[in-house]
Amino acid sequence: MASQPAADPRAGVADVDLSRTPAAADVPPRPGVEPLRIFGAEVVGTTVLMLIGPGSAIIASDKIGNFGIAFAFGLALLAMAYTIGHVSGCHINPAVTLGFVLSRKISVALAVYYWVAQFIGAVIGGLIIYIITKEGDLDTTGVFAANGWGADIGSKYGIGSAILVEIVFTALLVLVVLSTTTVGYPTGFGGLAVGLALTMIHLATIPVDNTSVNPARSFGAAIFSGADAMEQLWVFIIFPLVGAIVGMLIWRLVHEPPALERPAVQQLPPPSIGTP
Repeated sequence: MASQPAADPRAGVADVDLSRTPAAADVPPRPGVEPLRIFGAEVVGTTVLMLIGPGSAIIASDKIGNFGIAFAFGLALLAMAYTIGHVSGCHINPAVTLGFVLSRKISVALAVYYWVAQFIGAVIGGLIIYIITKEGDLDTTGVFAANGWGADIGSKYGIGSAILVEIVFTALLVLVVLSTTTVGYPTGFGGLAVGLALTMIHLATIPVDNTSVNPARSFGAAIFSGADAMEQLWVFIIFPLVGAIVGMLIWRLVHEPPALERPAVQQLPPPSIGTP
């Protein structure tokens, strides 16, 4: 009889075969959580992100400025990470979910629940802000916090800058998120790291394109902003997803190969995963 591979002592579980990466279908975000609960958590989380992130810009940009808006996004993600992280991982961002699919932490079938929920949540959040601001009449940004470039959003930056921002800074966000699920990451600090990451991303990039790094956030604002935002929306759908691929590859380069990772079905990840 062939000898069985020895269990990695870091796994803390006897007789676990670590010779391969677990199939995506075998690795739910949280063991025992039904897809519909995940769906509900992502709807709620993305709605809150829209209310607090773009909402703070639309309602109060003249009072809090870019600094306040950046912290509003980060605080929204931080709060939701510890509120729904134990249910869905608090992705609340299609690019983050793509990073999880590519890293084989969730299956494509399960990711569909995330993606549909995130876009629904973004629309709900955007609609609430649209109603609060009297159909956008009280919008302090003039563009309903939509993403874009050039004169359409009052930016001196062009499409090339917007594309580069979305690739590079989404990659940064996905790298941070995936790193919080890696063996050895301090338990309980993931939400703080991801919230601060989203804050610093906005601090650096709001002047360029109003910062997306989240296709759902962009969609939820664009549909209430008007034709100009919808015409430019494709950039903020495609290139954050490209950034997610880059971020996943950097994560693979920096951290241990997946074959050495503790199987996700045997661990309790910190409630820290999230974005915009």
